[in-house]
Amino acid sequence: MENEKKLETRRIWLFLLITFAMTYAWTIALIWPRTLGRDAASFTTEETLINTALTAVLMFFPAIGVLITRLVTREGFKNAMLRLNLKGNVRYYLIGWFGPMVLTIIGAVIYFAVCPSEFTLTSYNAMMATQPIPPAAFWATQVVLMCLAPLLNFIPCFGEEWGWRGYLLPKVAQRMKFIPSVLLTGFIWGIWHAPIIVAGHNYGMNYPGYPWWGIIAMCVFCIVCGTLFSYVTLKTESCLPAVFAHGALNGTASIGVLFIANPMAYDRFVGPVPTGIIGAAAYIVVAVWIAYKMRKE
Repeated sequence: MENEKKLETRRIWLFLLITFAMTYAWTIALIWPRTLGRDAASFTTEETLINTALTAVLMFFPAIGVLITRLVTREGFKNAMLRLNLKGNVRYYLIGWFGPMVLTIIGAVIYFAVCPSEFTLTSYNAMMATQPIPPAAFWATQVVLMCLAPLLNFIPCFGEEWGWRGYLLPKVAQRMKFIPSVLLTGFIWGIWHAPIIVAGHNYGMNYPGYPWWGIIAMCVFCIVCGTLFSYVTLKTESCLPAVFAHGALNGTASIGVLFIANPMAYDRFVGPVPTGIIGAAAYIVVAVWIAYKMRKE
């Protein structure tokens, strides 16, 4: 038993070492030279697409870390957290599929209720003027795309979630109760994002306390979202609901920006996106509720 515990500890550290090393090396070598010291508004369309693609590659590194760790330590794939386990768990899949979309929209509504001066239809009307279809058809399409976001974003989000919720979380949860498990794994997930936060991801680079406040904010955001993702993972004994939840989050996070007064210069630490404290209000409430519900587990 003691030897198995030591082996599991080595596996955790090996997974983290591989994942962080690949992520930090990739970002420092390929993303920082293209982004540091530059305002996002200065990027050409081609540069934006390249930067987005380079950043998207990072999402696959946790899964690669899992693969290498399982092979090197001869762990195998028996308990890979990849089974659907739908029986008795459909509600957790529905939470993962639709929950982030609902919470993101609620957060945006709260943001504009608290900051009404930030709400405008100017950007929205300008965008609609370029659409070849009527507004009703446009929004019908958007609703369909948001509902399909968990599926459309499945592959890159699987790259992250098989690592964080499918590998790291179950091993940590064997040693800790739910609340310390989500705090630790959420913090690790947030720190993993540090180099791209330095590159301006989510919060830009033009704010007081750059990049430290951005890294701290990302850690808080990852703990909050990680609580929901961890909850559906542990309840189903599968990382797939978390994959869907992550895909839903990524697919709907920017919906509030359509109605912001200045889409290029809003305070991302506040909202309406869920990485802001008000934009994440609904996520925070749900995370607190889950923590209370799971406090004894």
